[in-house]
Amino acid sequence: MPYIKQFHDERGSCLSYYLCCPEKAKCAVIDPSDDVEWYLTQAENDFCDISAIIDTHIHGDHISGARKLARETGAPIYMYESSDVKFDFEAISDSDTIPVGTIILKAIFTPGHTRESMSLLYIDRKRVDSPWAVFSGDTLFVGDIGRLDFSGAGTNGQMYNSLFDKLLGLPDYVELYPAHYVGSVCGKKMSLKTTSTIGFERKFNPALQARTLKEFEEYLLNNRLEPFSRHLQIKETNSSPQVMQDITASVR
Repeated sequence: MPYIKQFHDERGSCLSYYLCCPEKAKCAVIDPSDDVEWYLTQAENDFCDISAIIDTHIHGDHISGARKLARETGAPIYMYESSDVKFDFEAISDSDTIPVGTIILKAIFTPGHTRESMSLLYIDRKRVDSPWAVFSGDTLFVGDIGRLDFSGAGTNGQMYNSLFDKLLGLPDYVELYPAHYVGSVCGKKMSLKTTSTIGFERKFNPALQARTLKEFEEYLLNNRLEPFSRHLQIKETNSSPQVMQDITASVR
């Protein structure tokens, strides 16, 4: 049966995901760390080929491993069509799908944290044709939401729509898999928990209690994060065709 494996990178409180379909010997990686040996070893152990590498957005807090993993495997990198990067990638649009064996990943355009941010619905056709999980990138975390002050961020209104109309439009039972946990510079009130559900976040996430855009903007004003000046350098690095060998050289 298909399965999801979550990887923790403590250097930036980052979460990445390995999705495997043993039946078809295919797997995919979402928001990979630069420590790509994690995924290569897992795929080798599963006797599977990595067929898709996906970045939910251009990261501003850590170095993406997407280009390094693509070089090692020959798998394509998928990003949202408006991603402004200087390397080749497979452009996907809202509602486009990426097949990974019997797994289907369906893109949801969720701008806010960045203008090109997307989330990915997880559909396991061996179980049901409806999505039962969502990979939310830096749009929605457990206990928090993505910050809006990095270079390339969208508007408050875009983030409000992405959260309240798109992600909270999903059923309560849908599992939430974010790209960060507590300790990340990308949020202020993240939980130690690394997974949740849409229903739990709807009820208990402080950032999701606003009833209007005005109330949401008041929440953002009252919950500003400390500046993170290195985001410009990191985003430039993640937009370059050059493959970074060492994350510590860029973010320390």
